[in-house]
Amino acid sequence: MTDIGEGALKVWNVINPPRKPVWIPVSSVYEALETINHLINKQLKMKSITSNAFGLCEWDGEEWTEWYNDEGQDVMDLIRKKDAQE
Repeated sequence: MTDIGEGALKVWNVINPPRKPVWIPVSSVYEALETINHLINKQLKMKSITSNAFGLCEWDGEEWTEWYNDEGQDVMDLIRKKDAQE
């Protein structure tokens, strides 16, 4: 049994796949965006990191599933959209 509340969020980050993901709990999509942007900027400076991947999962009451907004965009779609606007 788990005490995770439905709608709970956590960022996942895989460094140099196929390693296992690192999970970071966040309280909102905004915090997830800030967390991922921070990790991207930090990891770009590290020569030992040759590739990475990010995402956001949401607890649906039974399991962790990838988060999508009402338009079907995942968190990385939102980051790419923001970057394109800058």
